[in-house]
Amino acid sequence: MVRALERAVALAAKDLRVEWRRREVLLPSASFGLLVALVLGLTQGAQPDRAPAMLWVALALAAVLLVERTTEREGEEGTLEALLLYPGSREDLFWGRWAALVVLLLVLGLALGLAQAVLFGVRLGPGWMRLAAAGLLASCGLAAVGALLSALLLNVRGGHLLMPLLLLPTCLPVLLAGIRLTEAALQGAPFGPWLGVLVVFDALFLLVGPPLFAAVAEG
Repeated sequence: MVRALERAVALAAKDLRVEWRRREVLLPSASFGLLVALVLGLTQGAQPDRAPAMLWVALALAAVLLVERTTEREGEEGTLEALLLYPGSREDLFWGRWAALVVLLLVLGLALGLAQAVLFGVRLGPGWMRLAAAGLLASCGLAAVGALLSALLLNVRGGHLLMPLLLLPTCLPVLLAGIRLTEAALQGAPFGPWLGVLVVFDALFLLVGPPLFAAVAEG
């Protein structure tokens, strides 16, 4: 158990260290998300009640680019093939990749959330902790799907074209739940059943993700 945790932490730290040095994934994704948010704000109007939907649309599209660029970089460098040569469970690789994506998605979500608050004049107030909890759950689910698809599409020709076609429909429950939970947090209303949707989604993909990732990596 300790060895598995060490492998997962080492892989996550490696991915984050590479991104910190190169800044070739997070910055383009954040820039694209900000552009989407700006275009939506200019075309749909900057009313505060529209901010949650536009925030999550921008975040979902930026997350697709983030996962796609991460997978593309891994394919060019042959990182996964090299890691498979080391002894140990392949599921550890999933957890390392998942943890790195969670951190990147949280940073991306924070940047887009602050931008949306400025664009739409949204005041977070006391609901910011509930909003942060919803963002964490959503990031965990998106990262689980992204880590699984990154292994599935790594060696597929045209995989970068398939990523949005697979990631967006799969993560539609996260998008809808994120919108409703953000609205509830800003209005001070109860979360209702949407929190359960996120929890079930996360639990499902965090349970099936590691063995599927290991099977795909072995194949």
